Amino acid sequence: MGEKEDYLTSYRVFFENFAATVNPEDQLPVNIAGYTITESELPGEVLYWITQYLSEKQCPLTLMTPLRRIILDEVQVASKKTPNEFGYKSDESVYIALRLMQAVTARVNDVCLRYLDNARLDTLPPPPPLAQRDLKTVSCATKNSRRVMEDRHVEIGNLEALFGIETTEPTSFYAVYDGHAGSAAATYCAAHLHQYVVESPHFTTDLRRAMRDAYLRTDNEFIRKSNQERACGGSTAVTVAVRGRRLLAAWAGDSLALLAKRMRLMQLVRPHKPGRQDERDRIEKSGGTVMFWGTWRVNGQLAVSRAIGDAQYKPYVTARPEIATVELDGDEDFVVVACDGLWDFVSEDDVALSVYRQIAADPVVGYEIHSYCATFED
Repeated sequence: MGEKEDYLTSYRVFFENFAATVNPEDQLPVNIAGYTITESELPGEVLYWITQYLSEKQCPLTLMTPLRRIILDEVQVASKKTPNEFGYKSDESVYIALRLMQAVTARVNDVCLRYLDNARLDTLPPPPPLAQRDLKTVSCATKNSRRVMEDRHVEIGNLEALFGIETTEPTSFYAVYDGHAGSAAATYCAAHLHQYVVESPHFTTDLRRAMRDAYLRTDNEFIRKSNQERACGGSTAVTVAVRGRRLLAAWAGDSLALLAKRMRLMQLVRPHKPGRQDERDRIEKSGGTVMFWGTWRVNGQLAVSRAIGDAQYKPYVTARPEIATVELDGDEDFVVVACDGLWDFVSEDDVALSVYRQIAADPVVGYEIHSYCATFED
């Protein structure tokens, strides 16, 4: 069997299983936020929902990106032609999230069922060459004893392909968003922060600046929503982007990113805690206070000094990220990106040993990105 027949066979199996399990009557097949969506936010939200839906249906990773592009392009065209069907309120220039989500999932169903036709199936692009494929990733999320999961994580192997940009050097993007006082801020980050990275005018030339811009824009847009709609709380953020031989880690808050290289560990993040002297000085200089209540807290409440959202703590709690850059030489083994739900309970050494044991049991070429988000009781 040739390579073309090989990947088309796996795609055909996916579409057949999709047809056998799809439920067009399901009104809430994915998680959505309670806020309305502007036209500029539509691509990020739609891609986020498509990803959730296709992941639940176990879409092959090599098929995920072309399918998302096809569906997004069709949604953008159709929502212009028949905006009412997509929940558009012309008097406010926004989309109602539930109506938009239902129209998007209906479009996913239509597109996937369309490829049961072998002639259409044959038009799908082949997977990229092995050398250009995404880094291998493993992710896990658990809420432990909390009532709801407030954290989100994102894994995108090729940002440019996802947003239809031609490039010779793709950018991989991985993130963990640790929400507090609700999941709205983490959900917004998961849908939009990488969108705003790509939309930055500096994306192709200065990834560091693009990342900083994206953090601040995500914060500004979410704060605007929190002042107008049912969007409250905040979220820490840690993102890792890999382009060529350079790894860039950015963060606002206390989630961490651990790089392992030849059994040596490097913590890429200096967590933003109110007790950190430079953070305390910044907060007090801007008029806030840092108080000890079980741990150091901003204004006696919030246990992190930087985050996206948290409108009531501005300007003391900023979303401006710190950024670390690592030049890669090929000897790196993996990166673990995780929130404090992991690091507060498991040491870096134990985390690394666990990953090394898993790699020994299931060897891979190159290094991996592991993301882990968890919510534990304080």
